[in-house]
Amino acid sequence: MEFKADEQGTVNALEYIIPILERLKLRWCITGGFACYVYGVQRPITDIDIDVEGSKDDAAFQKLLKEVEPHITQSLEHFVDQNYDNYNFEITIDGQVIDICPMKEMGVFDKSKGKYECFYRDGFPRIETIDFHGLRLPLLAKELIIKNKEMLMWQRESDVKDVAGLRASMQK
Repeated sequence: MEFKADEQGTVNALEYIIPILERLKLRWCITGGFACYVYGVQRPITDIDIDVEGSKDDAAFQKLLKEVEPHITQSLEHFVDQNYDNYNFEITIDGQVIDICPMKEMGVFDKSKGKYECFYRDGFPRIETIDFHGLRLPLLAKELIIKNKEMLMWQRESDVKDVAGLRASMQK
């Protein structure tokens, strides 16, 4: 498979982070816009969202932070806006941003309930493993990405397009 112009840095970033996640025996999945991209939605690659099973306080998560420290471009912080209440940090590898969140603290504002809900309250989510340039990527299942994007109080145009693209791919 030939690389598109913006994919080489993405592959390099994945080749960096995946062995670390595996060595630390962390369960994880790719979510958000990059998962949509790998599923075939036509969109630009912005960042790679990775949700890691467990809490920010777990020993394995703390080891992850220590291991990637030289590449951290946003330290672990509590982030709250109209859509999310979570902890995350980001690293940048070869120009590609990877945003990493622990699942236990991943709250999404559910506009139908008017409050933040733990998105992973049922434990580790259903994933689909997809090949991307020889890398086996665990992607959050399409219907769960749709559920997440439809819960948001403020949907960007890209969220609406992602949902439409995922729904279309599920019809095939």
